[in-house]
Amino acid sequence: MAQVRCPYCHEYIDRAEFPAHEAAHRKARPDGQQTDYATLPDEDQEQGDLAGVPQVYVHRKCGVATGMPEEIIRSYLKNPYMYMADATFCCGCRKHVPFRDCEWTETGEDLQSYTDKLRAAKPEMKPKGCLGAIAFIGAGLSGVIAAAFC
Repeated sequence: MAQVRCPYCHEYIDRAEFPAHEAAHRKARPDGQQTDYATLPDEDQEQGDLAGVPQVYVHRKCGVATGMPEEIIRSYLKNPYMYMADATFCCGCRKHVPFRDCEWTETGEDLQSYTDKLRAAKPEMKPKGCLGAIAFIGAGLSGVIAAAFC
C-alpha cells in the first residue's frame, strides 16, 4: 500500500489512512491553535545557531507577545515559502492574524516584510503556478505559522 510522509509528525502513513491522521493533527485545541503544525523533518530544517533570528512577535492590535517554536523557525528559514497563508497565531486574540499586523520584538520589523526578504533570497524555492500551490495543499501543509508559546 502506498504511504505518504506526514508533514506534522513525519511518520509514514498509509495513503488511505492519511485524511483521518491529518485531521487529528489539525484538531483545534482549547486555546485556538491546531494540535500540531506542519514543519520540515528535523534533518531538513535549517541547522546551526539561531542567534540573531527573531523569535517573539507582538500583534499590534492587542499588544500581546507570542513566541514562535524553534522547529517552525528552522522550517521557514530553510523554505520561506512553506507557510504561504502569511498568517500566524496570536496568543492574545486566540486566532490567526496576518503577518503584516505583527512585528518582531527583537527588531521591530513586521513579519510580512521579514518573510518577503527571506523569500526574495530563495526564489528557486517558490512553488510554480497552480501546481505548486496544489502540491503544498496536497502535502497537508496548512500554510499558517501558528504554533506559539503563549
